[in-house]
Parts: sequence; structure tokens; C-alpha cells
Amino acid sequence: MINQNDNANLTIEHYLQLVKTEIITRKSSQELKLFEEYEYTAHSSWVHSLNIPVAKFHFEPSPMQVLVSETSKPFSHFITNLCAITGGVFTVAGILDSILHNTMRLVKKVELGKQF
Repeated sequence: MINQNDNANLTIEHYLQLVKTEIITRKSSQELKLFEEYEYTAHSSWVHSLNIPVAKFHFEPSPMQVLVSETSKPFSHFITNLCAITGGVFTVAGILDSILHNTMRLVKKVELGKQF
């Protein structure tokens, strides 16, 4: 008589999902280069079955596509971002200076015994 172990009636399910990815890069000012590739996700699972062992395969190509493109921005975009960062730093420094100044005035009033 043959002994059956726990692995005798296992069903193995394999899942594979594919997504097409296109990458457009700019080699020079005139030349564009296109790369096509497929990204995938794969995993497997084990299920105990009551019947005979089975291997199942699920293949799902995605109807969507990922497009990655590279574009250059004008120099004015850099200048605008630089001015925004500088203005933000100046504003935060002004707020911190105002809080520090008002706190120091309040501390001096309390030290002198004056009410505020």
C-alpha cells in the first residue's frame, strides 16, 4: 500500500500580469529614441484540493499602457522656480523673526512686572 503525504493533492496556481511600457528619451535636440518593454508581476499559490493535483496558469495582459516621456523645459521655468524658492525662504524667515521679536518683547514686559 502506498502512503499518501500532505502534498499529494496540491493545486498550484500561477498568475502572470503584463503591462506594456514605452519610454521615449531625447538623445539630442532632434533625435528621439523609443524603448518598448513589458513590466510583469508574477506570483504563485498552493491550494489543497480534494481531487487530483492540478497546475493552473492565469495570464492577464493589461489593456492599459504606461508611457514615460522626457521633455525639456525652458530656462524661464528654472528662473520662476528659483524666485519661488527665494520668496518662500524670505517669507518664512520674516515670520520666524516676527515671532522671536514679539516673544522677546513679552519676556521683557513680564520681567519688568508690567501686564500685557
